[in-house]
Amino acid sequence: MPKNLTMFSFLLIFTLIFAGCSNKKEDAVKKEEKLSVYTTIFPLADFVKKIGGDYITVKAIYPPGADSHTFEPSQKQTVKVAKADLFIYNGAELEPFAEKMEKTLQKENVKIVNASRGIELRAATEDEHHDHGDGHKEHEHHHDKDPHLWLDPILAMKQAEKIKDALVELQPDYKQEFEKNFAALQTKFTDLDDRFKAAVANAKTKEILVSHAAYGYWEQRYGLKQIPIAGISASDEPSQKKLAEITKTVKEYGLKYILFETFSTPKVASVIQKETGTKVLRLNHLATISEDDAKNNKDYFTLMEENVNTLKEATQFASVAEKPSEKHEQTTESHTHENEHDHSHNHSHSHAHDKATERIYEGYFEDNQVKDRPLSDWKGDWQSVYPYLQDGTLDEVFAHKAKHEGKMSAKEYKEYYNEGYQTDVNRIVIQGDTVTFYKNKEEYSGKYIYDGYKILTYDAGNRGVRYIFKLAEKTEEVPQYIQFSDHGIYPNKAGHYHLYWGDNRETLFDEMIHWPTFYPSDMNGHDIVHEMTAH
Repeated sequence: MPKNLTMFSFLLIFTLIFAGCSNKKEDAVKKEEKLSVYTTIFPLADFVKKIGGDYITVKAIYPPGADSHTFEPSQKQTVKVAKADLFIYNGAELEPFAEKMEKTLQKENVKIVNASRGIELRAATEDEHHDHGDGHKEHEHHHDKDPHLWLDPILAMKQAEKIKDALVELQPDYKQEFEKNFAALQTKFTDLDDRFKAAVANAKTKEILVSHAAYGYWEQRYGLKQIPIAGISASDEPSQKKLAEITKTVKEYGLKYILFETFSTPKVASVIQKETGTKVLRLNHLATISEDDAKNNKDYFTLMEENVNTLKEATQFASVAEKPSEKHEQTTESHTHENEHDHSHNHSHSHAHDKATERIYEGYFEDNQVKDRPLSDWKGDWQSVYPYLQDGTLDEVFAHKAKHEGKMSAKEYKEYYNEGYQTDVNRIVIQGDTVTFYKNKEEYSGKYIYDGYKILTYDAGNRGVRYIFKLAEKTEEVPQYIQFSDHGIYPNKAGHYHLYWGDNRETLFDEMIHWPTFYPSDMNGHDIVHEMTAH
């Protein structure tokens, strides 16, 4: 063989071998560059996958069918998590083991994300902590807060944002990709939220009989009423007394369906099903995913869409009875403000509105219908909604208005309301004839007496009534006059109100730009958003 050919062959083989080694090395580097992520519940893993894309590997440690409230990871799983780059758990008292693992994981330089931290959580009600009766010890997984926030698309979106922020922190080179993927997710979350709202808007009944109290966030956001058989945890079985009460309630409402989770049919739920003659439908709480669903590539959104369809079926029949304490039907108030702009929030009120009453709330009434009102109509502890606008909580309201009313963009609505809601008074307490204003960590009180009402006609043609109270004795830092507007024209307890204050009675009537708005202080931001967007 010629020498130069031999040398050429050697160089060619060397080049191919080197190239092969180089490619293997590059593949290894790429594999090493991928973030290793572990989560507890399935939705968090799904969000990681959708945001992280090709730059992560992710696994949920909960096996199919596990009880998310009682699950404890094996030693083998704990070791795997300790070798990861990132560990994400739901929090809100769902996974006590995760909090115990934090110190160990921190020593291993694992970044830890509590996906519910900083999110306003719904408190678990008394009905959701069932009395277990004599002879039963209280479970260790008692919850003061409802941990199922991933079932609320808007709160799930906030969890996803925390995940995005963690991925950006660990892999800043891919920030643009993570941001783009999260933006696509945001659209999916808001679309899902709209589908839930549409399903509930067409519901014939708002009550749903569920095997355990996992759906409180649907109550809070969509106005549903869950009747749970078990408590916050599916293993919290009710006492015989509670079972009898549930059975009676189901019969009173005439409910047609009982909603079981995908993985279980609890014995007590089966008993109630037989007692009441209800048919079984399935809901997916998504904490874990079945092997079949995984094989079929179902994700958070496909499973939640199935839940939407289940709700449509479960609420298609009207209740045949009402609870004595809930005789008033919910209706929509047209919240037209005091100028030419349609300033409606569509607040849900528990008033039995007929058409005439609705017209009054829209601002169309006769002078002789207007009656004097006592200060006690506004009695209570009230909070300004302005801080919720500032921290972004009300952004959902503005997006909703932009989508469904279309008169302005969400940004324009926010700017408009920012001017209207703006105030440095963050809280007002009204007791008897005393009104206390809380401003910049200071409080100022004064006694007020009724000073009549004023009917105002607006540019749009509708009208409103200002109820006026004046200071009984001059007091420093307290306004001489306060004027309430809550779209009522006769004595009735206010659910929220707009308040105008100042030292000149007549000048206040001309105020159309600023209308500080107050809701009960025991409502959280999500409660207020629900009130503002309901139906």
